[in-house]
Amino acid sequence: MTVIIVWSMVFIWIINTIGAVITVFRQQRDIAATWAWLLVLIFLPIIGFILYVFFGKKLPEDHMTDLKTQSRLGIDALVTTQKAALRQAKYQRALSPEIQNLINLFLVSNTAVLTQENNVTVLTDLKAAYQQLLADINQAQNHIHLEYYAFYDNQHGRQLINLLASKALRGVKIRVMYDAFGSQHLPHRFFKPLEVAGGQVVPFFSSRFRFFNLRFNFRNHRQFAIIDGNIAYLGDFNQNNHNVNLPARDTRIRVTGDGVLSFQARFFMDWNAATRQDKIYYSSQYFPDLDEHGKTSMQLVSSGPDRELDEIKLGFLKMIAAAKKRLWIQTPYFIPDDSVLAALMLAINSGVTVKIMMPQRAKHKLIHHASLYYARQIVKVGGQIYFSESTGFKSRVMLVDDQLAAVGTANLDIRSFKLNFETTAFLYDAQLVHELEASFKADLKNCLPYTKQRIQEQSTQERLSQDLARLFAPIM
Repeated sequence: MTVIIVWSMVFIWIINTIGAVITVFRQQRDIAATWAWLLVLIFLPIIGFILYVFFGKKLPEDHMTDLKTQSRLGIDALVTTQKAALRQAKYQRALSPEIQNLINLFLVSNTAVLTQENNVTVLTDLKAAYQQLLADINQAQNHIHLEYYAFYDNQHGRQLINLLASKALRGVKIRVMYDAFGSQHLPHRFFKPLEVAGGQVVPFFSSRFRFFNLRFNFRNHRQFAIIDGNIAYLGDFNQNNHNVNLPARDTRIRVTGDGVLSFQARFFMDWNAATRQDKIYYSSQYFPDLDEHGKTSMQLVSSGPDRELDEIKLGFLKMIAAAKKRLWIQTPYFIPDDSVLAALMLAINSGVTVKIMMPQRAKHKLIHHASLYYARQIVKVGGQIYFSESTGFKSRVMLVDDQLAAVGTANLDIRSFKLNFETTAFLYDAQLVHELEASFKADLKNCLPYTKQRIQEQSTQERLSQDLARLFAPIM
């Protein structure tokens, strides 16, 4: 009897291993994620396959096609013109070689149009930013488009929805899109005032079953608003269980100028991919002629599982490589892949001052331990890590020397690079870089440095937990 049981277990293990190999290799993925999922499936026979169904499957081809085949609204032709202008050295006098290379990268890989003469305002205070957003919404005459990861049924959220509902009653076209996972705890009644008033609300990658969604691992983390086609906001305005008077730390931008049209085009593509009905198409009311004379040049870059390349990650790599003196980073999650970690270490060893700011503690223990592992590697080679004590630290900023900045929704982690739908604005404006630099320095006053001494004082158990958490980094 014992021999039968043993051979039965061996047989089951062999079948499970074969199934794991077939399952993982059916879809192309990077080698680190492949090995991680193989380990999970082999050593957790039943639980592993359940986890894979929810977290391991890549975006189905039909949905990738839906996202890729949206009309580019004339963007392709403009990109072709701008690529030709770069080849003809049209921008050489105004832009440095490093910026030109970054612009060309996004034109080729992401068809991200370069827009110039934008007015970009940095908003770091949540209360002031929220009031500015409400004021602009209140002035809307034609349409308001919101795309956010999460809405919350609190005083802040209800105030926003009620204002949108009042604008809808006055004839303003309201479209709201939210992520099905990010807003999973939102009650059905939350959007009812807006829908009754005539506004449209669409979940991104939703499921018929509220608590059973096989696609929730692909999260729409893009967070922006477009008002009348001439004002755009990028950044999170929704705070869970936080009053707008509390010092939650985030960096947002308000944009006026042709850059707003890039936000509008992105919203069109996401909206049309999320809904089967009520699709929207080009109209001059959504893409008005703008007479703006700001100083900021920018590209709005989006990435996600619908893309073959990790464009935002490529942009970050290019920025890291371009740094000659200074590279300052703020990110709520710090779980870089091997390429980004190697680039950061190369910059440090090349004499670049690298400062990385992150929350003192992540929401999830496994992510926290993994972040500490990578922070440890940075400090070992001479980089500087700072833990912010600010409430709800969500700032996502990268600064290179005195010429380049990136502000958006993407964290410096593998999930943002490969699994989430993200949007980041790459900004080419020295004055704006100085503003963000001042904000970074102010944040340092509320930070604790992660020193080599602190690392040496860690127990063996703490280091072991960090090393083990790092093994799951490719599939977090």
